[in-house]
Amino acid sequence: MKIARREFGKKLSGLGVAAMLAAAGGGSPGEENAISETRPAARPAGERPKLRRLGGTDLMLSPVGFGAQRTRDEGLIRYALDQGMNHIETSWGYGFGLPGNSCQCIAKAIAGKRDSVCLAVAFEAGAPPESKAWLPHQFEQTLRDLGADHIDVFLWHHPQIEANGRKMTLRENQAVVASGERVDLMLKWKAEGKIRWCGVTMHNEQEEWLRFVGESGLYDVAVVAFNYKSPKTVADAMQEASRKGIGLIAMKTQSPNYLDSQATIGDAPDHREALNWVLSKDYVTAAIPGMTTRDQVDLNRGVMSALEAPQSRAFASSGPTR
Repeated sequence: MKIARREFGKKLSGLGVAAMLAAAGGGSPGEENAISETRPAARPAGERPKLRRLGGTDLMLSPVGFGAQRTRDEGLIRYALDQGMNHIETSWGYGFGLPGNSCQCIAKAIAGKRDSVCLAVAFEAGAPPESKAWLPHQFEQTLRDLGADHIDVFLWHHPQIEANGRKMTLRENQAVVASGERVDLMLKWKAEGKIRWCGVTMHNEQEEWLRFVGESGLYDVAVVAFNYKSPKTVADAMQEASRKGIGLIAMKTQSPNYLDSQATIGDAPDHREALNWVLSKDYVTAAIPGMTTRDQVDLNRGVMSALEAPQSRAFASSGPTR
C-alpha cells in the first residue's frame, strides 16, 4: 500500500529537504479511435498486438512504443503508429525547446491521431526559477510544441541535479521530487487535467529509485533502464514495484553496454532477442527503443506482433486518475 504524500515527506524531513530544494532552486467505456486510418480489424493478425495495462493506471499500451530522442522524422513516427505502436516517449531535453525539437516533430506525426496515442514526456527537475529552463517554461513549451492540451504521463528525467557546483546525492535528488514547488506544480497541472499520470525515469541506481517511486504515493509509472545484462537486483526491484501497482516501461533494452564509456547505443548482438527477453517479463508493460529507420521499426514490430494473440482495442485516452 502506498503511503500518503505528507507521510512520505516526513520520512525525508530529517534530510534537510528545505535546504536541498533551496540549493536546487526550488521552494517550499467506449472504444477509442484506432491508431491509424487503417482499422485494426483490417490489419493482418500478426500486426495487431495485444495491449497491456500500465500498472494501476488506465493506460493500455502496445508492448513496444517509440523512443523519440534520436529522430526528427515525423514520417517515421507516423509509420510506427501505423504498425500498431501506440505510445511515444520524449523529453523537453531532446531539443531544449529550440525550433525543430522532438515535440514539434511528434506534433506533426500525430496530427489527426492524438486521441489514440499516449504521450509521455520527461522534464528536467534541476533548473532554478530564474532559468529559462525552469519547470513551468519547460511544460508550457512542451504543450505548445505538441499542439496538445495535456500529456498522458509526466516524467521526471532521472533527477541528477547539480546545485552551486555540487552534484546532489541520491537522497537529495529524491527529496526534490518528493515535495516542494516542483511537485506542487506537477500536482496542480494534474488537477487541471494537463497531466494524467506521473512517474520517474531512471538510468542508474534503479533499485533505490524504484523503491522511492513505490513508497512515494505520488507516482504510478517508472521508466527503467533494463536489458539482459541488468543485475538481478534491478529485476527484483522491478517485480516489487510492479506488485505495488507501479507501471514499468523499459528503456535501453537493446543497449546492454550503454553505461560503458566505449559502448554505443543499440549495441546488442541480436536486437530481436534482446527486446524479446525484456518483453517476456510479466512485470514489464512495454519497451521504448529508439528508432531512426524503418528497418528498426519493422524489427521491433515483429517482436511485438509475435508476443500474444491480437486485440483490437486502442489506447484508452480518458478515464479516472488518482
